[in-house]
Amino acid sequence: MGKRRSPRNEATSGNRLRRVGEQPERFGKPPEMPIENLIVIGASAGGHAALREVVRGLSHDIPAALIIMLHMSASRGPQYQLEDTLREFTVLPIGAVHSGDRLRRGMIYVTPPGESVFLQGRTLQLEAQKKDVPVATINRLFESAAKAYRDRVIGVILTGLLRDGTAGLKAVHDAGGLTIVQDPTQAEYSDMPANAMQDLPVTFCLNLAEIGQALDVLARRKTELETGLAVSARMLKERVALLGRLLSQSKRNLDTHQFLSTEIISLERDLRSIQALLNEAIALTEKAD
Repeated sequence: MGKRRSPRNEATSGNRLRRVGEQPERFGKPPEMPIENLIVIGASAGGHAALREVVRGLSHDIPAALIIMLHMSASRGPQYQLEDTLREFTVLPIGAVHSGDRLRRGMIYVTPPGESVFLQGRTLQLEAQKKDVPVATINRLFESAAKAYRDRVIGVILTGLLRDGTAGLKAVHDAGGLTIVQDPTQAEYSDMPANAMQDLPVTFCLNLAEIGQALDVLARRKTELETGLAVSARMLKERVALLGRLLSQSKRNLDTHQFLSTEIISLERDLRSIQALLNEAIALTEKAD
């Protein structure tokens, strides 16, 4: 009869190779990154072109999640996907909302036709749009966002008819968030932005071409990420240092040596331009004070 092994000596494949004191591995979903900012955008008539312009101005590292609510009836059908029309205009991942989705930083969520989206904490929920009542799907989204994220919300109202978005933008304002409205005088349909501005001290009224870039800047107000100027200066310094190293080793190739010399001169000119812009910004700040 074979000798029975003591349980003390038995080893599984999981613990045979484990170092003394090492904890067992735990597999599962990676931890969720915090949502520093939530950007909610509402649009209606004329919204397709306006949204394309807005997402074009967003950088790949924007520290925010974005939700788009565009009025579209269910008659558009599943074959009509707004995310497909926007995808070629943005470097960010973009997809249709599904009930139960968890917000992810750096992701654009688009509401399907005929649906309304709202938030329960960090979780997205869909419901069918109600018929025969004034459309209030933008209000629903903005109010739930304000409740969940308070002063970390940025609400944006673009072109559209009627009043949806006015109450929602007020909820964002009352929660301490930022509010942006497309300039009604330049909107394809001015009702929604004009109504939103009527009784609300909107934080920013901007031209359409400015909104995407403004969102990219404002989304960084709750983070400790480098400013755009700091990133530019650091990248230029790194490039100058690299060019210096290349230049010192390029003397055997006169054409390359000349190219690198010219490039360094151009970069020095760029650095002077950045300094001039910084001086202008400081002067404007002092004038405003």
